[in-house]
Amino acid sequence: MGREREIHPPLEWMKLDNAAKIYPAITGSELTGVFRISIFLTSPVVLPALVKASEETALLFPFFSVELCKGFFWYYLEYNGNPPRILADSGPRCLPFPRTIKGELVYRILVRGNSISVEFFHILTDGGGAIFFLKTLLNHYFHNACGITDVPFPEVVDGPMPGSTDDLFTRHYEKGIPHPATLAGAWHLPYSLRPVPRFRVTEFEIPAENLAATSRAAGCTITEYLASTLLFLLQEIRLEKGKGSPHIRVQVPFDLRKRYEATTLRNFSLFAMPALDIRMGHYSFEEVIREVKLTIQMMTDEKRIRQVISRNVSGEKNALIRIIPLFIKSPVMRFLYNRFGPTQFTSTITNMGRVVPSGPAAEMMEAMSVTPPPPHSDIKITGGLITLGKNTIITFGSLTDNPELESKFVKQLTAAGLPVKLRGNA
Repeated sequence: MGREREIHPPLEWMKLDNAAKIYPAITGSELTGVFRISIFLTSPVVLPALVKASEETALLFPFFSVELCKGFFWYYLEYNGNPPRILADSGPRCLPFPRTIKGELVYRILVRGNSISVEFFHILTDGGGAIFFLKTLLNHYFHNACGITDVPFPEVVDGPMPGSTDDLFTRHYEKGIPHPATLAGAWHLPYSLRPVPRFRVTEFEIPAENLAATSRAAGCTITEYLASTLLFLLQEIRLEKGKGSPHIRVQVPFDLRKRYEATTLRNFSLFAMPALDIRMGHYSFEEVIREVKLTIQMMTDEKRIRQVISRNVSGEKNALIRIIPLFIKSPVMRFLYNRFGPTQFTSTITNMGRVVPSGPAAEMMEAMSVTPPPPHSDIKITGGLITLGKNTIITFGSLTDNPELESKFVKQLTAAGLPVKLRGNA
């Protein structure tokens, strides 16, 4: 499988990166902060091969073999060297990781039939880091299960690169940069919440080339096209309901690794926030696409990125905040998040991009999906998508039984000539 980079155990403990610091304070049994990436194979998973692959992969990712611990001032990650747990995928997705079990890691592997899923607590990594891990795991799995030496993802064959544990938010912090303007509260979907457990998932499959062609014809990327579709439909629902804030915003995450040529596997992404103000009148779909393109272009500009990073990091740099004990800091952070965090946006859509395997194992992988973390109860519905081979799978995670938004989304895509197939519910 190629040369494996020599991996040394990390330090005994590791600080949470800037994006991760909020999660221990705000997460719990429902707002779990856990996301999932799944791979669907053409044949049932060979469990002994997966167990061996997980052990081999864990050795290349020693900084993932950590548990969440509570300090006096901050939470931190403590190295324990345990391999990840491999569980039957039989329950709800994206359940919280227990904090009271000694030695419990903050990621897991789940198996059902022909699918392998990895679930990560966002304090450890983001989607970019999770995909890097899953690619490495699959290299080892196909080698063990089928004897394949021509691995499907040669770009990760040596494991993590130097700098994979760096907190780059802190590194790119600059003091004195003005903060972004405070936003007025966003409109939220008025649907009732489901009974506990609330989180449900609906997945749709679209031919990847059809989606790419439709997006190109509209003069935008796939991310921009689907974010525009979501924003346009939220506008339609808001106008139908007739009540609430006139501000409709969709969070669109973007990865910073390519921009900074970064090799970190910790959290390193930000959000663009395309918005509509319906006091300006109704926006056509073409106008929404224009707004989305302009906002993403503006928010991915170097100066805007530095501005957001500096705002986010400035809080942890504040001397007063640093000396406040955690038992006071956590409830304050939780209150501030619940008061101001979900007010900023209406929904989120995450595009994890295209995964391109090679060699004989590529024919043994059918599709991938990404399940976003269960949303805050004010947000209710979020979406994620990923492409492998001929298939793009769009996943909606919802806290409500009302299927209106998902149904409108599918109708909008089919009206544009896209064949959309329901893949399943969970």
